[in-house]
Amino acid sequence: MKIRNILLALFLIVSSVSVTLADNTPPPPPQAAKTSGTADDDDITPPGLPINDHIPYLIAAGFVLGMTIIYRNKIKKASI
Repeated sequence: MKIRNILLALFLIVSSVSVTLADNTPPPPPQAAKTSGTADDDDITPPGLPINDHIPYLIAAGFVLGMTIIYRNKIKKASI
């Protein structure tokens, strides 16, 4: 139980620090549309989708899952 509390506290600290240090600048305003009525491929901008949005959460979840599996396997081997 004590290890669970320590891991939970560590996870909350890491997640709060990442949110606090995040850069919250708003995106630039869209450019004005051309009045010619035709859209070129050069005018289309790709969406700004961040790939690494929640990496700390995934790392923490993987660590907790791995430790749980290791712990359960040790208990099974000890009971045999």
